[in-house]
Amino acid sequence: MTYRRLLLAVLAIGLIASLYVAARRERHEHRANRVEIVMDDADFVSLARSYAYDQRAFLVALRQAGLTSLAVQEELGGQVAVSPSAALYAGTALLAQARLTGFRDPVFARLAVHGIRSDEVYLVAYDRETSSRYARQLALKFSKRAVRVLRAGVPAVYAIRTQPDYFATVGLGLPGDRVALAHELGLKLVPRLQNDERFKPPQIAALLGDAVEHHDAHTVVFFGLRNQVVGYPNAIDATAAVMHAAKLTFGTVETYDVKQNQAGSEALAKDLPDATVRVQAIAKTEQDKLRPEEIVQRYELGVRERNVRVVYLRPFAHQWDERSIEASNVEIVRQIAAGVRAAGLRVGPASPFERFVTRPWEIALASLAVPAILLLLLAEFGIGDRRWLIGFVIVDVALVLAGFALHHDMAVRKVLALAGGIAFPVAAFAAIAPAFGAARASSMGGAILDGVRVLVIATLVTLCGALVVVGLLSTPLTMTEIDRFSGVKLVLAVPPLACLLLYLFTPRWGSKLTPTTLSEAPVTVLQLVAGLVLLAAGYLVLARSGNQSDIAPSTLELALRSHLSSILQVRPRFKEFVVGFPALMLLPALVPADRARWGWLFALAIGVGLADVVDTFSHLHTHLSVSVLRLINGAVIGVIVGAIAIVAYRRFRRGEPT
Repeated sequence: MTYRRLLLAVLAIGLIASLYVAARRERHEHRANRVEIVMDDADFVSLARSYAYDQRAFLVALRQAGLTSLAVQEELGGQVAVSPSAALYAGTALLAQARLTGFRDPVFARLAVHGIRSDEVYLVAYDRETSSRYARQLALKFSKRAVRVLRAGVPAVYAIRTQPDYFATVGLGLPGDRVALAHELGLKLVPRLQNDERFKPPQIAALLGDAVEHHDAHTVVFFGLRNQVVGYPNAIDATAAVMHAAKLTFGTVETYDVKQNQAGSEALAKDLPDATVRVQAIAKTEQDKLRPEEIVQRYELGVRERNVRVVYLRPFAHQWDERSIEASNVEIVRQIAAGVRAAGLRVGPASPFERFVTRPWEIALASLAVPAILLLLLAEFGIGDRRWLIGFVIVDVALVLAGFALHHDMAVRKVLALAGGIAFPVAAFAAIAPAFGAARASSMGGAILDGVRVLVIATLVTLCGALVVVGLLSTPLTMTEIDRFSGVKLVLAVPPLACLLLYLFTPRWGSKLTPTTLSEAPVTVLQLVAGLVLLAAGYLVLARSGNQSDIAPSTLELALRSHLSSILQVRPRFKEFVVGFPALMLLPALVPADRARWGWLFALAIGVGLADVVDTFSHLHTHLSVSVLRLINGAVIGVIVGAIAIVAYRRFRRGEPT
């Protein structure tokens, strides 16, 4: 067997193993098909009270529209003042009242006799359920010496030795009336619990156990002034153990700024890889600037393309067309639920990805594609032999096994995925090298067919690289974006540069340029301007990569994106159907003079488009079928744009020699 056939055989093994992992991933993505639509209870109550809406009727309408759950947060000490079932008094205020008017209540009268303390706050519960909840929560948050029970019956009175400003931030459990309302209306409960950094495993078990035992919780979304998960920083494992035993799902809130991440969320998700779901929310200040259509579209996009399984809503405080504010919110929920179903998903309690373990031998086999494609590239330039293959394979397998042995397998897999994500687009560029010197087709149809053939070859080779990235990096943590592929920007940047350098300095693509001639050639103003424009374009491509960047898209681009998403369901990438694919189509139709003059630009454009194909699949939190559909849409539109470009070019270059 020849050296090249051996390389192709090793490459085939790696691709088959990657395809096996991708197929398993697709099955898991298909099963995690329930999306929970949640309303923030605190903001809902605020809106309903502001406009005197009947909360029960309002929630019933939202439930009928598709709302599944109510997110009820712990009552904070500072919120007791507005509670209908409790009251809070500072010791200093009671001392002032005792001196001025005295007390009618015998408990406070006796307390005044025995002494009211200025360093205490006094909590009153007017019903048995609230009294029982306060008793449980005060025992969790304060020591026994800090809490005195002044009256055990109803109304119950507690004296807590603390400062009012601190007590205002203390969680006092989930309000019973809100929980009861949710159950009565058939809404699932999403508890929003606050961390206390002093919590030990017993307190964590009591806090989460209370949410399950008394409130039948399913998905938990943590909150708090310090934005921490329960158990942070030293007891996260205990939180994970309790949640696993109670079959609770952890909702990790999607953010685009690392500073906004909940402290401890990554560690907790790693402990609960098969019980973590992505939560998408829009900040209140941002939502006020959006139109309802934009809110709906953003949530639909998150559900369809970013594996969001909890849509966390805040009520919309404005009218939508001729609808009332109440009807506007109902319509928003109805359209989001319809969008979830249109995406082939179901509305219900959020379903996480089931745990699937990629075994070391699977990753070792999938990783073989990386040394194989690197050696195939080198072989194009006469470098390498069987000894190289043996050495590369041994190093590759040793790296993978060492990574698993040292529990740093993901670091090794990311490095290999990065190498494959860069090498395959470059290999695709090498595969279409004959097109840079091929004769032009005599007919228009022949030119278009030649362009399609070149596009298909380049795309298929590049898709192998995307498959390797998927095979090496697909885990529940990457699919929920807890763990990220940090080499995405390099995948975008390196292949275009590599394609340009290969075109300029190797004869395979027909260029006669050498480093010496390049250094001796004068630089014109036009070349300088073109270089600056390309550098600026490259910077924008890298800065704009990712779901959100500091450089916002223009209004025209946003409108075009919206229309493409509405028409095609999944929006293709501009770098593919506007830049890369049309360049691949047009390349065989160029006359020799234009190939010589503009070949470098086509090499760069093709590199950009092919790198973006791998980048599409490098966003591992996107459903695999969505990435495939995105590529298909881009290829179809790219062929159409390319065909139009060929027609225009041939008419412009009519009569030129072939």
